[in-house]
Amino acid sequence: MDTIAAISTPLGEGAIGIVRISGEQALRIALRFFTSPRIHKEEDVIPNDLRLGVFSDGAIREKCMMVYFRAPHSYTGEDMVEFHVHGGSFLVSKVLEAVLGAGAKMASPGEFTKRAFFANKLTLDEAEGVAAMIGAESEAELRGAYSLMSGRFRERIEKLSDELTKVLSTMEAALDYPEEMADEADDARARAVSVRAEMKKLVDSFKEGKLIKGGVTVAIVGKTNVGKSSLLNSIVGYQRAIVTDIHGTTRDVVDETIVHKGVKLRFLDTAGLRETQDVVENIGIERSLSAAKGADVVLYVAESNAEPDEAEFASIRGFSKKIILVKNKVDVLGVSEKGLNVSAKTGEGVGVLLDEIVRAALGDFRSEDSLLEERHADCLRRALRSLDEALVAWEDNNEECVLVDLRESIGAISEISGKGATERVINDVFSRFCVGK
Repeated sequence: MDTIAAISTPLGEGAIGIVRISGEQALRIALRFFTSPRIHKEEDVIPNDLRLGVFSDGAIREKCMMVYFRAPHSYTGEDMVEFHVHGGSFLVSKVLEAVLGAGAKMASPGEFTKRAFFANKLTLDEAEGVAAMIGAESEAELRGAYSLMSGRFRERIEKLSDELTKVLSTMEAALDYPEEMADEADDARARAVSVRAEMKKLVDSFKEGKLIKGGVTVAIVGKTNVGKSSLLNSIVGYQRAIVTDIHGTTRDVVDETIVHKGVKLRFLDTAGLRETQDVVENIGIERSLSAAKGADVVLYVAESNAEPDEAEFASIRGFSKKIILVKNKVDVLGVSEKGLNVSAKTGEGVGVLLDEIVRAALGDFRSEDSLLEERHADCLRRALRSLDEALVAWEDNNEECVLVDLRESIGAISEISGKGATERVINDVFSRFCVGK
């Protein structure tokens, strides 16, 4: 297998830039350029020892650090070397250029982690956790990614697979010895029903998992001049939207994202709802309704001393089951008995509102215990479908079909860790990685 190399840190100015090399020739290539007082030949290099020295290819000289990881005790399972140089784009690129010129091949996206997968250093879902850690934009997303990368999620999946495998073994024996294994077969069916309940719980959690990964979209709607834009400004902490006393000031959707309680919240401030002859404003109102239709949570804002427009409120409720009635301007109009009281001007109640948005969207959801990846959800949906078919076959006393469906369910689950995954699936997973990881 080729020795590969790539830059593993973002390009740009920084304290450190890392060039990573992996493969059989990694150390030989590295020592063509790296010199240190205590290193005269390959045998002098101590594994896992970060050594100060000089990188030189004749054109550049750089005082840097080198570390060698001997196979199989490395990230990829192969011999690996990393150069830690000063983090200038030009310098790091020149170091990589020298390494490639000495015989290394440019690594493709995710190739280091792909080699780790094939070396059984990590499973496919753990590899996806690595990518998710890199791309995480909130604490909740980070926790879910760590659950994948650390193997916690895999352990939960393996329990389901192991339990179904035991069920399958019992039913295979019961097929040969039906009378002797009758009680065991009944117990096996009960265990299969229990597995189904846990599997269904996981599949259902993907709805919230998508919100954790992509963020919760919150549309702010209501009539003109009820303080929608002021509320957005109060939430984000600066004057993001224009605020005036003129009706119809907001004519397009204003988009802003924050993180609250570890969850990414994307707010859409929309044009006020009213009858108008203004063509541009009408387009904005249409976009408001469209935003409400596509939102995960809708904030219907009204003044605290006013009743919401029932027809308008009912129409918005038809778009979303998760709608929060927000009564604004409590600082001047007083509190209301209906809805959630806030003052966009003073910030009163805004923190409570943000808590309520997270609760409405996610409930008691824990990202580390649930599905975040579409591929995993697809595998579990297929596993659940096969298990359901097995239970139907059970009712029909069709033992042969029970065995076939159980095997298909176990096979679908095993794809999550990569055991039964096709080459296309594996390549697709690693193609989403950055170069150098």
